[in-house]
Amino acid sequence: MPHGPTLLLMKIIADVKIKEAFVNLSAWSGEQMNLPQVSIIIPCYNAERYVGDAIESALSQKCTVQVIVVDDGSTDRSAEVVERYVPAVQLVRTPNHGIACARNVAIDLLKAPYALLLDNDDRLNQDALCQLLSAMQGSQQRVVYGRFQGWNHDMTRRLAIPRLASLKPHPFEFLSCQDFTPPGAVLFPTSAFDKVGKLDQAVAGCDDWDFLMRLARAGLTFHGINKVVFHYRRLASSASNRPRHMLDAGLEVIRRAHHPDVRVHDDNFPTGLPIESLAQKQFLWGADCFALAAVRGISAEIDDVFANIPVPPNPCWETFTVTVRKMLVWHCQPYRDGTTDPFRDGLIQSARYLKQRLSAFDPHSQACKSLIYPDFTQLIKRPGPRKAVRLWSEWRAAKSILAAIGDDPDDAPMSTPESAS
Repeated sequence: MPHGPTLLLMKIIADVKIKEAFVNLSAWSGEQMNLPQVSIIIPCYNAERYVGDAIESALSQKCTVQVIVVDDGSTDRSAEVVERYVPAVQLVRTPNHGIACARNVAIDLLKAPYALLLDNDDRLNQDALCQLLSAMQGSQQRVVYGRFQGWNHDMTRRLAIPRLASLKPHPFEFLSCQDFTPPGAVLFPTSAFDKVGKLDQAVAGCDDWDFLMRLARAGLTFHGINKVVFHYRRLASSASNRPRHMLDAGLEVIRRAHHPDVRVHDDNFPTGLPIESLAQKQFLWGADCFALAAVRGISAEIDDVFANIPVPPNPCWETFTVTVRKMLVWHCQPYRDGTTDPFRDGLIQSARYLKQRLSAFDPHSQACKSLIYPDFTQLIKRPGPRKAVRLWSEWRAAKSILAAIGDDPDDAPMSTPESAS
């Protein structure tokens, strides 16, 4: 057993090691305390009018954040606006390669355990991240999403408050048909990029949809909270308002869901979903994009979209037109200016076009009438006096539209008040 000078020396050495360990631990703890809880990626292209709002909504969160703005080769004063927020915001400048490439540049710089993709013209609620983090419960296997509101360009007129998506029967199956939210309402683990890869510029405009679908495919659970966390500007100039581009990108995303995807590690659906359901899903995605083209009212654009919609064997055009009507309600929102009725205009454009194209196998225009007349079965599912008044108003308008396209307004379609009663 050591004694005398040897024991004293051992005590001195031990004290020094304890102090070094304490210093290292303190430094590590400080680093951990300074780490952000959420990294927010804002890709920016020619958004000098709106990007400041997006940044301020990110910086006003009640948790610690890392905000990365990637200026994707803007030709306006966007970068100058962003520079006002440096160093609270990290600004990265790149040549113009597209929204997905801009997001990918920021991914390599992330420091937080969770990430959110915020577009340069949208806003977060002040308590958005606290709400989403609370529901996340520290998990690295969960995706949390909230509700959003749609607004006009200056956020003075609310356009929509969609209900919370249920993503049933399974998130991957749901996402194999359609997207469900803009990305700013979704919080996910940063580690997800290691599991499923980055964003794909080949499907830009639908790249966030493609990414979420891969997360569902990799087995991450999706948890929705019934809180509005995000405000979404509906702009006619948005990339998502390019019908042919969105048609092609969406068709590819849906196709990928029905095939193996090498980007996904530990794929829960290694062969994809049954190929038999692919054609119908792509057909109805085509209806969505056709509705957007009809609202925009550019004849060449409508022709181009319709000609490139994959039509399955024995197509159900009535289902197609019902989908068109449903999506017209959404797509017409950015075009409302108080002097026009883009929903009615879109209905007339769609009805005229489809009546002409479908006349060979729909001589009685039943599909067009299903498009034009309101669905009174909604009163059975969700009864209410205000809805009844609105539907009857639409019914009267439908008769004038049918007269405008040369159909008999007294020839009732399948979905009439009589058939719903």
